[in-house]
Amino acid sequence: MYSMRFTSALPVLLLAAALCASQSVERNQTVLLKEIRFSGDLGLSVDELRENTEFLTGHRLERKKIVEDASSAVGAVLRHRGYLKAQVTPQLRALHSSGSKDAEVTLELTVKAGKQYRVRDLTFVGLSGQLAERDRKQACNIRIDEIADGEQVGSCITNLRTLFHQKGQDVFVVPSMMFDDPASTVSFQFDVEK
Repeated sequence: MYSMRFTSALPVLLLAAALCASQSVERNQTVLLKEIRFSGDLGLSVDELRENTEFLTGHRLERKKIVEDASSAVGAVLRHRGYLKAQVTPQLRALHSSGSKDAEVTLELTVKAGKQYRVRDLTFVGLSGQLAERDRKQACNIRIDEIADGEQVGSCITNLRTLFHQKGQDVFVVPSMMFDDPASTVSFQFDVEK
C-alpha cells in the first residue's frame, strides 16, 4: 500500500518539478525588446526618457537585465535633472508566445518623478576643514539655487576622496540630504571621515 501511494504521487512530483523548471527558464530567458512605453508623472519629455533607454531596444537580452538597465537609466537621468526622489516601476509584457525562442516583449515604465529640487545649501563637516574652501567648492561644483544634480553628488564624493588621497589620507565621504519639500529645495552635507 505504501508503494502504491508513492508511485501515484511520483507523476505529480515530476509534473511539479517540470513546471518549476519551465517557469525558471521563462523568467531568465532571453527576449527581444521591441518597444519601451512611458506613463505616469514623467518629469521629462518622453523623447528625453526614450533617448536614455533606446540602447536596449532591438536587442535580445535577459528579462532581468532589461528591467534593471531600463530602470537604472531612467532613474539616473531623472536624478541628474533634480528629481532626487523619482521612482520607476518596470513591467514587461509579452508580444508573442513567451515559450518560444523568438519571444518579443514591450517594456512599460511607470514613472513617478515627484518634485524637482534646487540646491538650498552646501556644507562640509568632519575632516573637510583640512581643505581650503575653494578646493572643496571646486571639487563639488554644486551651486546654490541651481537644479540639484544627483550625478554631481557622486562626483563630489569621488573628488573629495581624491584630494585626501593626494595628501596621503584614506577617507570616506558620507553625504546627507535634507529636503524642504514645500520649497522644493535640498541641502547637501558632506562629512569626511577616516
